[in-house]
Amino acid sequence: MSGKRHRLVSARKAVGFSQERLAEAVGVERSTVMRWELGETRPQPWARPKLARALGISDRVLSELLGESPDFHTRLCAGSGMPEEPVDEAGCDPVLSASWNQQGTVTASVALKGGSPVNRRRFSLLTGAALTVPAHQWLVRDPEPLVYGRSDGRVSAALTDQLPAMIATLRAMDDAAGGGTVLSLAQLVFDWVVELLHQASYGEGTGRRLCIALAELGQLAGWAAHDAGQPELGQRYHVAALRAAHSADDRLLGAHILGCMADQAARHGRPAEAVTLIETALVGIRGWETPRLLAELHIRNAYALATLRDGAACIAAVGKARAQVEHFGPDNDPSWLYWVTPAEITAGAGDCLLQLDQPAQATALLNEGIAMFDDSFARDRQIYLTHLADALARPGKQCDLDAAVDRGLAALHLAESLTSTRGLECIRDLCRQMQPHAGVPVVGDFLERLRGILAA
Repeated sequence: MSGKRHRLVSARKAVGFSQERLAEAVGVERSTVMRWELGETRPQPWARPKLARALGISDRVLSELLGESPDFHTRLCAGSGMPEEPVDEAGCDPVLSASWNQQGTVTASVALKGGSPVNRRRFSLLTGAALTVPAHQWLVRDPEPLVYGRSDGRVSAALTDQLPAMIATLRAMDDAAGGGTVLSLAQLVFDWVVELLHQASYGEGTGRRLCIALAELGQLAGWAAHDAGQPELGQRYHVAALRAAHSADDRLLGAHILGCMADQAARHGRPAEAVTLIETALVGIRGWETPRLLAELHIRNAYALATLRDGAACIAAVGKARAQVEHFGPDNDPSWLYWVTPAEITAGAGDCLLQLDQPAQATALLNEGIAMFDDSFARDRQIYLTHLADALARPGKQCDLDAAVDRGLAALHLAESLTSTRGLECIRDLCRQMQPHAGVPVVGDFLERLRGILAA
């Protein structure tokens, strides 16, 4: 055998398992898991599918973690009846498999450039260890100095000074028009900054500013891809962004990116991984916390916990998020947290309570939060108005079908000016939620209009 299997150990820790818990999940003794991790033995064929499921990975990725060659995996599948899996895996995806240093950041980011083989692939959603291992790497690895150059062209400080304003403009476009509008623009600027990092020369200070810009652009592209109905691509941009924030040694920005990854995971059926990502972020910023960042992480955690149906933990997380609002100020948080406002935290709390099927409490918070949003956050208003209509249509003392239709029409009006797949999905969910009331004339007319819009 080839020695201790560090990647297998990392995968176990990334999903929060001790050796004992993993042994229980697979149905073996702890000493068996220990021998696997030390590289003394391989899992028996009957144990491999259980081990892969426990770690949230495919059989082929498990073979990679065990240090097995591709031909070994092929022979094993042929001999055991296990299916070959031509899926998107860490071992063959440079965004996931590149080393955690400056060169790895460049490699992962170059792989996402428009026209690259990785960018043209049809991705699968990251789950289990593939989703949480990058967070673990971000947490435990120390950044390296940033000095790099491959050509005579040198990046000036004057150029990097212009990047924050450019990124802020793209963010404002995303808020007002939706991810479908801004994604291609964010990708173009991301590609340009990647090229500077990859080909130009610069000192450590300029290199750090380039990496920060790349991290912010990757986060924006990831968020826009998610909003535009491409969550698999969005995950890759978020991982690349996390790598860039790590290279820049910007812990706060890295934690924010983990918060975005967690939100995406929770909304695509992986709330347990979302909680792990938030817990990792909170550990990583201990001693550097800021009020808005803590509010973001706690409200993201609350939504994941609500999806897990852990009501007590969700309410506690909502309380932590809302408590941070009292400490918001103009100068104590990074500029990229501009969107974490009292409106967002309040409406987000209402969204969490709606997930817990507490529509009366959700209605009060959603009404309060929506009233605080200004017109520049059109997409957020549209999504929260849709959730409010949902809450008003559910049984309970808050139920008011006329008000539900009114809020639904307001959301529909906003949606018609946005390019947000996520926003349209919320409207489809509202359509299903209100279907039991279709016999009420005002609701029936509303549903008919919704179907016409959604079918167009």
